[in-house]
Amino acid sequence: MKKDGKSYYSFPAVLMYGFWESEQQKKNCLTNVMEYCAYEVWCKKGRGGKVDAKDFYDLICDELDLSSFHHKSKSSFYEATKDLRKEFEPNSYDGLYWCISNTMFFDFYKNEKTAEERAGLLAYLAVRSIIGKRAYAKTNKFFLTSRMACNLKNVSELPEEISKYRIRYHFDKLKSMLYVAYNVAIYSDRTMRGIYVSLKKDEDGEPDLLWLEQQAKNNRMKKASDPLKDALRKIKLQHLKNSNENST
Repeated sequence: MKKDGKSYYSFPAVLMYGFWESEQQKKNCLTNVMEYCAYEVWCKKGRGGKVDAKDFYDLICDELDLSSFHHKSKSSFYEATKDLRKEFEPNSYDGLYWCISNTMFFDFYKNEKTAEERAGLLAYLAVRSIIGKRAYAKTNKFFLTSRMACNLKNVSELPEEISKYRIRYHFDKLKSMLYVAYNVAIYSDRTMRGIYVSLKKDEDGEPDLLWLEQQAKNNRMKKASDPLKDALRKIKLQHLKNSNENST
């Protein structure tokens, strides 16, 4: 899709599984992403014979803002995306999607990146998906790392390259990278669990930390000023505790 004159690629997050492992795996994942995005273009504009093989090459290059594309016909492209068509039919797939800009995509596609830089991109894509259409969101290192690993739910399956970011030292470095390299505003303090994240910019185009801090404080005040909800929560917890005791 195109927004504000820039091209963005939306794709199933699972296509990036293994991105953290090596340079070669990084390239494989990004190739899968590109082929999926090209296939999605065909689904929207070429299905049903509306675009013939002769025009297919130019269509993909124009829609995805590419200078070249290695599949020059619809038939050869079909072969390359056979598995993708089976698993990720755009009209029926309902899994997690990520979105990346054309510029960011090709920076990683063409240039070698360290393990930390690869993790940084995954964290950024995860943060974007957590925030969604909201101005900000609250998350924590456990949910964020799970999302970085393409939404893995089973903690025991979390790869070492990602699980290490659950350790405070590495998580702090990851937060710094998100702020410096991706302009993600992050707020937390010692009195709260988790972190607040936002992509909102201030008047100077920098991450709006002051605004995010105010949102976090406003949320805390709302919770503190609602004794009824707090009382109901305590009642539910006590009820749950009694039920567990009776069942043993």
